[in-house]
Amino acid sequence: MKRYSLKIKEIELQLHEGNYNRRVKYNEKDFDILVISFKEKVDSIRRFAISAKCLPNSDSIHLIFDPNTRIVRFSPQEINTNIISDVEKLLCSDKT
Repeated sequence: MKRYSLKIKEIELQLHEGNYNRRVKYNEKDFDILVISFKEKVDSIRRFAISAKCLPNSDSIHLIFDPNTRIVRFSPQEINTNIISDVEKLLCSDKT
């Protein structure tokens, strides 16, 4: 089995009632994977992972959450096809 060394940057967002569009500022891309997390409910945390290679050259992206459908999208739209939404499963894939 191959092992890889990756730099992971995690950003925790706070979603506020009525404001579900959040800027995710990562500054420089000095990491391999960006993990974005937020509490959807008191006992529910959602995490999304994006490769730094898929991020734009700017210093941020936007998370857009629809509380009615619970759908999360990102802007720019090209990022949406490169997201791993089940980060817990990815990070714990060798546990049974």
